[in-house]
Amino acid sequence: MHDTIVFTRGVPPTDAFPTAQIAECLATAVESDAAVVLQYGQQPGYAPLRALLAAEYGVNDNEIMVANGSLQLQDLLAAHLVRPGATVLTEQPSYDRAITTFRRRGARVVGIPLERDGLDVTRLEAEVKRQTPAFLYTVPDFQNPAGVTTSLEKRRAILEIADRYGFWVIEDIPYRLLRYRGDSVPMMRAINPDRVITITSFSKLLSPGMRVGYMVAPSSLAAAVTKEGENTYLSPVLPTQAAVAEFIRRGWMAPNIERLKELYRPRWEAMMSAVRRYLKGVVASEPDGGFFVSVTLPADANTRNLVARAKEIGLVLTEGQAFFADPDEGPMPDGERFVRLPFCAVTPEQIDEGMRRLASLL
Repeated sequence: MHDTIVFTRGVPPTDAFPTAQIAECLATAVESDAAVVLQYGQQPGYAPLRALLAAEYGVNDNEIMVANGSLQLQDLLAAHLVRPGATVLTEQPSYDRAITTFRRRGARVVGIPLERDGLDVTRLEAEVKRQTPAFLYTVPDFQNPAGVTTSLEKRRAILEIADRYGFWVIEDIPYRLLRYRGDSVPMMRAINPDRVITITSFSKLLSPGMRVGYMVAPSSLAAAVTKEGENTYLSPVLPTQAAVAEFIRRGWMAPNIERLKELYRPRWEAMMSAVRRYLKGVVASEPDGGFFVSVTLPADANTRNLVARAKEIGLVLTEGQAFFADPDEGPMPDGERFVRLPFCAVTPEQIDEGMRRLASLL
């Protein structure tokens, strides 16, 4: 009987959480500011946290909105920006829940093929010429699900196209600070802040259960999306936002990120090594950080069969089609052969054994 090894969700392990520090910050937040954090109000988010984030990004407080995670911000942005018949562009593959969220808001979601250094900018412009999208959604750093980082050249090219045709670029950057080697590429908003909406969360840096994400955007857009939020949930979850503010104020965020990188780096190294050792004949991404390595299986394989067979030997995988806005495109669809391999919530030993089992099925 095999022990089950799970490569499905991109979640942090329990030992990633700074539990005692979070508890201390929650207690301080409630004790020191109970009249605010336990009441309705502050629809754009907890004011002290917005001020801290505004200082970090060099913007005004009214350009920051803090909400209940970045996925909710994706939904609120789509509610505000998507009109009937509108197109939303994503990378292909892309974050599966984003694709689902945009479709639920009525968008026609079109995937732009992802290359090793970011999306195909020629295909992007060709699609934009057919119909100007409401926005392009991109995860430019250690992309979910592929692990790819968009190059500086492609970031500039994408933003030049967005500027020329007049559409928003939503950059989602939850993994950006979890870099295990190399130098960071400038954020897209640093290249053209007038065209970029930045969203991210503290789920990967502190705890997903706290449900704290935020947006950096022009003040008029932030106000409009805040109104969408107010009409959805009245107020955000202020106690956890106040706890995050306290965590930052105490100077704990930077050391915590370094601790996470030390925790995750051996798992990243183990995954990269195991993929090279066991998975012959696959095309694998080589991320410099984040939570994911991805592989494209040989032409005679498909993930529908693979997922069922893997389960029989104690290996839990996710079918690849969900990450593709257009899963059936092409004579041999990539969605049929794509496997996302999250590595942060499994040990190096589990990673090695998991890749050995996966190789036995190919």
